[in-house]
Amino acid sequence: MNSYEKFREKLHNSIPIPTPSVKDKIELEILATLITPEEAEIASNVSPQPENLKTIAERAGLDPQVLGPILEEIVEKGVIFKVYLDDPLYCLFPMMPGIYEFQVGRLTPEQVNLFEKYYAEGHGEAVFKNKMSFSRTIALDKSVPAETNVLTFEEVDHIIDNASSITLAPCLCRTNKKLIGEGCDAPADDICILFDSWAEYYARKGLGRAVDKAEAKKALERAEKAGLVHVTMNVKVGGLYICNCCGCCCALLRGITQLNIPTSITKSNFRATVSEKDCVGCNVCVDACHVKAIRLEDSLAVISEESCIGCGLCVSACPYGALAMERKEQIDATPETIPDLLGAIAAGRAD
Repeated sequence: MNSYEKFREKLHNSIPIPTPSVKDKIELEILATLITPEEAEIASNVSPQPENLKTIAERAGLDPQVLGPILEEIVEKGVIFKVYLDDPLYCLFPMMPGIYEFQVGRLTPEQVNLFEKYYAEGHGEAVFKNKMSFSRTIALDKSVPAETNVLTFEEVDHIIDNASSITLAPCLCRTNKKLIGEGCDAPADDICILFDSWAEYYARKGLGRAVDKAEAKKALERAEKAGLVHVTMNVKVGGLYICNCCGCCCALLRGITQLNIPTSITKSNFRATVSEKDCVGCNVCVDACHVKAIRLEDSLAVISEESCIGCGLCVSACPYGALAMERKEQIDATPETIPDLLGAIAAGRAD
């Protein structure tokens, strides 16, 4: 077993979100473009649980003064994560979300094509077929009737207000699609919102820029004007990101549009409905829906409840007020914290 396979196995076996081996071993090609064999060997001694340099050095059998610069180089390459404390901590993240997201501004078209191939040939399916999704849709605030009781974790503003630090970063998915001559013209700059430990990592590594809460909310407004879907970590408290996604570029929604896995993202607790007396069959809602959940039948909009992710974009787009959001009778249980989410993902893995 070479050092890349050893590291890939460590990621796959120690982290609830899988990093599978696929037929052509594309995952090893990807790792070989990111780090050296020696760095892969060192990274295999890092744990998913944040640990300090002394602990990792003891496991690796290396002097901390020798190991420290190597770990910092791997952090610089976006392959392991660093928590910035007086005594810094290091930990592993899966290929996605994690290593892939930490490559903002670094990838070549050749690397992007490798990630795309890995996604299509097994990685995406392995991640998204879990019984518990790591991400969930948030309905647009303005799409939900004012009289509706909305829980705090269902509001994007609440997520921002509770963050201790915030960084805006480019959308990696749309940026990478552009690199290979694909994708759309939706905004890509300063559109992904990172919080807390991820925010600090992105800012310190030059992957984004630190902002205040007001500027983060302006990014949300730009995303809504562009007709993008708000997606966040599937927890009630402590989520690390809000992505603003399109169905053609973003890996999360492509779980639905490309891989045909309707459960690749947890739906919001709301669903869109159509008023037949107000609908004129203008097709605006069909065009607004990123997951193709709406079609026209006899000049009326028809929404597939199975496919609708409850984002509310169709409601805000309809010029005739013919669509509305309502709370679902049965809602998905949302894990309280990140450890709760990871535990649920571990329990739901098929392998």
